[in-house]
Amino acid sequence: MAEYVDAFVTAYERFWAPYPQRMGDAWLRLHGHVAPGAERSLLDVGCGTGIVAARFASVGYRVVGVDVSEAMIARARVRLAGTDAVLIAADAADFEVPVPCAFAVSTYDVLNHVGGIDRVSAYLRCVHRAVAPGGWFGFDMSTVKGLLAEVPPVTRQDGTVSVEVARGPLDGDRRPLHVTGELRTDDGHATPFTTTITNTAHPVADVLSALADAGWVTSHVAAVDDLLTPVPDPEALPRVAVLARRP
Repeated sequence: MAEYVDAFVTAYERFWAPYPQRMGDAWLRLHGHVAPGAERSLLDVGCGTGIVAARFASVGYRVVGVDVSEAMIARARVRLAGTDAVLIAADAADFEVPVPCAFAVSTYDVLNHVGGIDRVSAYLRCVHRAVAPGGWFGFDMSTVKGLLAEVPPVTRQDGTVSVEVARGPLDGDRRPLHVTGELRTDDGHATPFTTTITNTAHPVADVLSALADAGWVTSHVAAVDDLLTPVPDPEALPRVAVLARRP
């Protein structure tokens, strides 16, 4: 998984925030639907700058956030200041939480960022240990179709940050996402930055098999804009959400 420099984190906050904001609301509604009356506690694995975690904290959830990036965790600490959130800089496939949570989420293709299927299995087992019996786990992932798609480079900018995002060529089941940009300060100083995020394509069936091996019971696979409705052919969509329960 990539380690993100602070300038990239600023760009993430500027340009990528709408998706986790939308998913934070969606995950919250989902948990209320599948587990009404459950303990209000959330584990956010790959919490980034704390956007989803903050949404849950705002309605009284006890929140634990885990992210491999120190820069992302630092920004999450600012966002969640004044709450009792526990924020941990750790690998998604190797972490521990102080107290198990009732609901876990991973948003924005964390599963694809983890690596090969052995690493995915370790991640699923790690989350399983961090969720209380009877708890739930929701995550989204890019499908093979989503990662095979040719997407033209995208350039975004405002008065402070400019960034260009471009997909590299597919190498087996891995595909890099190259992010280059520039962060400008008020005195006119410009700091260039670059990072590469490597995504690994996993067939949905392989992920569901790894989920079962890790002790999860899959509820269903859904489109990310309708988390409650199972889809008959997940591989036909570029991104899907998976909902599972710990027995």
